[in-house]
Amino acid sequence: MKKIYSLIIATFIISSNAYAQSPAQNLMPDGSHDMYLGLGVVSRPLYEGANQTKRQAVPVMQMQWSNGVFVAGMSAGWHLSQTFDQEFGPIITMEPSRTANGTSGSIQMSGDIHSGIVDPNRVGLPHVQQNRLIGMDDIRTRLLFGGFYNYQLSGQLRQTNTLMFGAGNDQRGIRLSSDLRYHLRDALPHHQFTFGTGFTLVNRAYANSYFGVSELEADRSINLKFSTKAGIKDVHADVFWNWNLNSSWMVTSKLNVSRLVGDNRNSPLVERNTNVAISSAIAYRF
Repeated sequence: MKKIYSLIIATFIISSNAYAQSPAQNLMPDGSHDMYLGLGVVSRPLYEGANQTKRQAVPVMQMQWSNGVFVAGMSAGWHLSQTFDQEFGPIITMEPSRTANGTSGSIQMSGDIHSGIVDPNRVGLPHVQQNRLIGMDDIRTRLLFGGFYNYQLSGQLRQTNTLMFGAGNDQRGIRLSSDLRYHLRDALPHHQFTFGTGFTLVNRAYANSYFGVSELEADRSINLKFSTKAGIKDVHADVFWNWNLNSSWMVTSKLNVSRLVGDNRNSPLVERNTNVAISSAIAYRF
């Protein structure tokens, strides 16, 4: 039980630039572990749907024990399956806050974010920087609970699913992420590539928390009142690249491209439908 509490605390203090997936389970000898720690940088939208980007320093971490317990970024979970082709179990993850300064979760390196309420009568003046989150309710940090199920379709093809509950200030938001991932082995010596594509499905409470605008929020911001509904939030594609420098050091990089679909793309908060995030870090394996 103490180990589980430690993992929960770790999810609060370790940052990640994307929703973490459970790492593939390695059937390790009893009492063994595998872990790496590192530091990198990420460039991503200020918040999902924003035109403005920000760059951050990002600590990276992944730990896995032979009993199936793992920590990956801001997520922690437990592999309950003992077979290679199927992985399932509980998972907890930290959903970062969202304020007028953007989505939290990492150390900000740069970015000049306008603060203060924007006067709607002055919108369009060149010296006024618009920020559509100003006047909107802050979305507080939440600890989400759920589960994962992964299925190994072949030696290189893997289907992953993660279902999370408790997002948004009312804690009623539900998110399902489903991805198909192809792992390319031995393409280059010491390099590994994984290509993924998938979608994110959310309920109405989640969609309105992140893309809706209430009447009160419309009165104090530059946004019009807006309500959305349940459905597919986005479709996305990922490229993962790991470069093993030697037995201890590695460079891990990720490119993520996502596109908002359905009602969410019509939200007044959304300035662009396509979002791009790229990160790279150097890590030490223990």
